[in-house]
Amino acid sequence: MKFNADKTQREVLSALLDKYENSKTYKGENQVNQTFSITPNIIMQEYDSDFADVEKINLFEAELDELAREQLIRLERKGTVVQKILLNSEAIPACYEILGRKDKNARIREQILFYKSYRGKSPVLTRFCTEQISLLELGRKPEYSPEETMELLPLCLFILENKQELLERELSIVRFGDSKLFEKKYRTRICRILQKYGDYAELLEGVDDRREKEQIILGEHSIYSNPSYLYIKGEATLTFRGLPPVELSLDTPVAYSSESLQRLERIDIHGLQVMTIENLTSFNRMKAKDYFYLFLSGYHNTAKQRLLTHIAEQNKGIRWFHFGDFDPDGFLIIEHLKKKTGIDFRPIHMGRDELEKYRKYGRRMEENDRKKAGALLEKGMYPEEMAFMLEQDCKIEQEIVSWMLESERSGGGSAIL
Repeated sequence: MKFNADKTQREVLSALLDKYENSKTYKGENQVNQTFSITPNIIMQEYDSDFADVEKINLFEAELDELAREQLIRLERKGTVVQKILLNSEAIPACYEILGRKDKNARIREQILFYKSYRGKSPVLTRFCTEQISLLELGRKPEYSPEETMELLPLCLFILENKQELLERELSIVRFGDSKLFEKKYRTRICRILQKYGDYAELLEGVDDRREKEQIILGEHSIYSNPSYLYIKGEATLTFRGLPPVELSLDTPVAYSSESLQRLERIDIHGLQVMTIENLTSFNRMKAKDYFYLFLSGYHNTAKQRLLTHIAEQNKGIRWFHFGDFDPDGFLIIEHLKKKTGIDFRPIHMGRDELEKYRKYGRRMEENDRKKAGALLEKGMYPEEMAFMLEQDCKIEQEIVSWMLESERSGGGSAIL
């Protein structure tokens, strides 16, 4: 009859087998007999303490004595105190059986087979699995435990193959039957894999906040923490598939979900200028009649870039502007938009004049801001603005600029401030 070990006894046998599996004997490289041992405080930290609970000590020693009677271990004592717990080498097969544990080489073979089963299912997973297999073949640990990997890879594949708009809590229920588990346990690890082994570098350029990075990465696969909307206002006609045209005006801003925009066939803009705006507050504030305004609700992922390209193709000759925060990230967003859409975006209300005019409402540059400004200067991009920001140690959020602009436009001036 197989010995039925309790929790503490299983921990003792597992620790001893770990010692054995990490030894030269296990690898077949040792020329002499080795012994494999641990000290009691590896299992019971307070064993050597003068303040330890005597009853707990007695119970622990009784559990060790039972393992010794089963000839699974040997004990070295000094008086009545256990000094060392030694694995009985002849009992190694029995220890594996008691724990229901496969030996290290068998576990490695199983892990390699599992990784191989996901190679070829996507470029991201192929790169990830190939690297993990290489680590295992070199005798090193992969990035995640076998248990974690068996959870992460199917989830990662699901996300990579997702084509419909899905909210994070919906994803969590679909995969785990729990609306919050994806956010609590999996989101950061999944995004770390996608970022490291996927192609998101350009999308993430200039983004430092971890949560924002995760939103951008998941957004590329139509997964959002909240529904994604396009906010628009200005003179234009929208034509949705199967529906009559919709006439827009500057006084009636509207928002359309990403899902509904898939049915959008045309946006005909009745003007010559389009302005994309970085923050919703400024979108609501801006009212100049010469522009058609778009607030893209978050970072400009691939789906939104395709929409902008689509609008540009349907409205030839229109000039495109971007209004964002007067900081290095604001200018990096412009460069990102230009690169990903092919549209010649120009900054607006983001010049040296605005920085000088509203400097008293600004904030000091952080070290990361200074690095980004320096990098843009080295590339010869926005030299006047970057140099002025660095010299004045100042950056400005666009909300104050949009408020002041509209106050001045409506005749209120800036005296209210």
